[in-house]
Amino acid sequence: MIDAPRDVHLAIIRKHYPGIALDQMMHDAGGEHYISVVDTSVVFRFPQIPRTISAVRGDAIEWLVATGTVPFSLPTCEIHHDREFDLWFERTRYLPGVPFMPEVAATFSTEKLLTVARHMGAFLSALHGLPLGPARERGMDEMDPSDFWDYMESNPNAYPRVRRTLWPLLPLKERAWIERLFERFIAQARKAPLPLVIRHNDMFPYHIIVDPVTHKISGVVDFSWRIADPAGDFKAFEYYGPAFIDEVYTHYHHPVDPGFDSRRLFYTGHDQVFGLVRALDTGDMARITRRRDSLSTYIHEHPDAV
Repeated sequence: MIDAPRDVHLAIIRKHYPGIALDQMMHDAGGEHYISVVDTSVVFRFPQIPRTISAVRGDAIEWLVATGTVPFSLPTCEIHHDREFDLWFERTRYLPGVPFMPEVAATFSTEKLLTVARHMGAFLSALHGLPLGPARERGMDEMDPSDFWDYMESNPNAYPRVRRTLWPLLPLKERAWIERLFERFIAQARKAPLPLVIRHNDMFPYHIIVDPVTHKISGVVDFSWRIADPAGDFKAFEYYGPAFIDEVYTHYHHPVDPGFDSRRLFYTGHDQVFGLVRALDTGDMARITRRRDSLSTYIHEHPDAV
């Protein structure tokens, strides 16, 4: 008997790699996907909520590679549908290395760190320069720039959820910081529609892969793909220091509007806040404690970010 989801995923993977066992793979269930790495060479990504996967995800990788301007590897992306289990999944090339977490970045020399920053600036220049027309024609998800402020202010899953979930738990000082974070962003987005580009849309430190020996960037993984505000793709860089951020901006070849950097900080802070919100949903006390400590540390280290 097959129990979803792991056994179903294993059955699908065995159609490509007959006889492989669970202990011959690496597994993860982070974000929105169940992930299995086979032979340290191929990644299978199954949506945690089964859904159709648009071919535009694979197309966009091809468009990006075709620019010839990305200074590191990108994982090829194949979209598959298994008819037996009626399940869509992605199959991509595995990039060896480790996630560029802050503790890993701390082992890099200044020059190696700034080299990564320059490469990220070039990468985002290529990504954000892709034409919107073909992406829209193929159905890429898109933010509505004219009313995103209203979504953030009024949608029960946005700022109202933060107040409902976190206000009973947090001290007044941290609540005030979060209020300023969201309300400044809402006021800015209300004043002028946000700019739109094709973006990675899931730019966390653990999606930037580096070689722990050579201290070079190996590539970027786990694209979510969305037409949205380009500042959202800069949110990981806050964890590597101001010199890193400045170097990325120097090598980013698109206009940066006056509110760009404050929105970058909003997206970074937003993820810290929602990291705790989502941890509370799980009831996992260890995870809740980690996310609670992470948010408190971030607020302490960024008192003037809002």
